[in-house]
Amino acid sequence: MDVVTGGVMPAPKELDPTASPAAHFGADLRKYRYAAKWTQEQLAERIGYSKSRIGNVERGEENPTRELIELCEEALGLNGPLLSHWPAISGNRMPDWFRQWPPIERKADQLITWAPLIVPGLVQTEEYARAIFEGGPHATPQQVDEAAEARVERQSIFNRPNPPQFLAVIDEGILYRPIGDEFVTHRQLEHLITLAENKWFTVQLLPYAARCTAVLVGPALLAQQNGVPIAAYVESAVHGRVVDSTSEIKRLVDRLELIRSAALPEYLSVQRIKERLQRGVE
Repeated sequence: MDVVTGGVMPAPKELDPTASPAAHFGADLRKYRYAAKWTQEQLAERIGYSKSRIGNVERGEENPTRELIELCEEALGLNGPLLSHWPAISGNRMPDWFRQWPPIERKADQLITWAPLIVPGLVQTEEYARAIFEGGPHATPQQVDEAAEARVERQSIFNRPNPPQFLAVIDEGILYRPIGDEFVTHRQLEHLITLAENKWFTVQLLPYAARCTAVLVGPALLAQQNGVPIAAYVESAVHGRVVDSTSEIKRLVDRLELIRSAALPEYLSVQRIKERLQRGVE
């Protein structure tokens, strides 16, 4: 027990490893420091940094440098678990045009997406994501691994005590479009049904019969805070972009409302997905 003059040190701040890649690293650093039975000051002395710097990093308030991570690994006698956080912290596994989006995604309390071609990334299984990335031109095994891992890491926002509400409006064609082998597609549809058991997740199916062409312009993801849209992420064949102008967001919201009005309610959507599974994935 750390004791200071006149009393006992206050309990350390509880960490939320799902808040950001830096917070995830900070929680792991504290875990390994505790295992070594070191104080922040003792770790700081061994690696040549200040105690306040270690504290900031552990609380996720400051991104660690690669040098700091490597020094911590060496001091704590580790062989990779801390350094494995570096790609997520540095953003190396994300294209430049996407790096602006994850911080917006993490602070949103509601996320709404429409998807005309594939299951939205935030609710993809790792196998499904991997099959998509493997289909990219000139994709190397390492690039596929890194992209799939980065996509799964984004899903950690749903592990929070109060995860953001997530609404996915998906086109009926997604149920019939094989991604990977039969097992991959089957597992992905099962995953959607499992997610629908959570209060924070809603899925709505846009049926062919709705003849809604508004969805055909491509996928988009809208972030909201306290019921107010704050930004959106839209994709094209070349790259995606973050939209934050009021006029553009309004146009996206209007399109989303049109698509939602044509979609089935959740209970019928889940029923359709279950029926597709019962018939077997083609």
